[in-house]
Amino acid sequence: MNVKPKNTQEIMKKEWLYAAGMVCLMAACTGTPQSSADELCSIDVAGAMEKPAELKLSELGADVRYVALETTDSCLIGRNPNITLLDKQIVVVSGKDCLLFDKETGKFLTKVGHVGEDPEAYSAPAPTYNDVDGLLYFMRHPTTLQKYDVQGNYRGKLAIPNKPAVPSDFCFTDSLIIGHYNGLAMSYSASSLLFFNEAGERVDTIPSLFPPMQEKAVEDIASISVLKQGNAGLLLSRFKNGESSINVMGIPFLWKSGGKVRFKESFNDTIYTVERNGLVPSIAFATGKWHLGDGERGTFVDSENRLLVSCIYETDDNVFFQCFQGYPKTHNGIYDRKAKTTRMNDEKEGFTDDLTGFMPFRPKTCSLQGEYGMIVEAGDAMDWLEENPEVTENSKLAALKNLTEDSNPVVVITVPK
Repeated sequence: MNVKPKNTQEIMKKEWLYAAGMVCLMAACTGTPQSSADELCSIDVAGAMEKPAELKLSELGADVRYVALETTDSCLIGRNPNITLLDKQIVVVSGKDCLLFDKETGKFLTKVGHVGEDPEAYSAPAPTYNDVDGLLYFMRHPTTLQKYDVQGNYRGKLAIPNKPAVPSDFCFTDSLIIGHYNGLAMSYSASSLLFFNEAGERVDTIPSLFPPMQEKAVEDIASISVLKQGNAGLLLSRFKNGESSINVMGIPFLWKSGGKVRFKESFNDTIYTVERNGLVPSIAFATGKWHLGDGERGTFVDSENRLLVSCIYETDDNVFFQCFQGYPKTHNGIYDRKAKTTRMNDEKEGFTDDLTGFMPFRPKTCSLQGEYGMIVEAGDAMDWLEENPEVTENSKLAALKNLTEDSNPVVVITVPK
């Protein structure tokens, strides 16, 4: 359905939705669940909340590596970069740049594309990796994905179906691209997921169980605040009539695990496997008394007594997750698939590094190979080593000994069990 504004009020509503959509991923839906022969995995969040426990790095991997990123004038990394771990490369998004480094040595490889208006440019430097064709896909607003290979070469573009809106998240299969409509886009759509092909043709959609969020116009807004919550962020909108809403941003809602496409929408406690005929429940977070009811979605009413499962990373061995509890408290959790146990603690504590004795580990990404990664500013690593000289002789920390205040960051990568 193609919704067109018919008057000034509708135009203003659409403008507000578009503007907010550029900065956040709204969570307000899930698809139609189907039955499955596979056992539904249950993660006991409520039980783990009753017994907080120290989380250890050895729960995430068998070992850990430290990769000091090469520092040259061509690859200087600014503050607060984001990373993605590929098979052989580390993708670093810093400012308007997308940079590739060798995952083993940290050597700078290339800069990928650029922000701009020319035919090969993209709107934002954060790519989605397609493990099927090995290319990086960048959003070019309003309706294009720009393609680059890991050598930095431009490989063409892909049109995105834009009726009624453009998805905000993407995942790739052998034949189709899957897009996730955020809650703002869903104001013009009853769909949650979109299937389309390389020709830019819509193939199918999966509907949402939740109704669209009520539209608001620009003049309805009293204030907007952005809050950091663990790996995610919250866009808190307050309206003049006393109502409020939250939008979750900065975390993936679509990802791959074991070759399967997973999907979890905010305000929902279930991870689904995406199949062509619907969504199959795969993992359920049992939040018990902390459960966020359907009537509370979007507003996080009584948030101190509710948990909102946010960031999720899956490997063959475990599931890492974070939960919001009010503003701005966040919890880390780890579910051991083999032992079927769940352990949680305050996100500020991180994972104690019981493998090398380095600073607490805070997962910021997870690769398809099951590696967890975080990125540490050179100055922070140097300060920590100075305060903890007893660990400086550990050979595994050798990559940190030649750091200077002007060095690029260090990437810490776990080795799968």
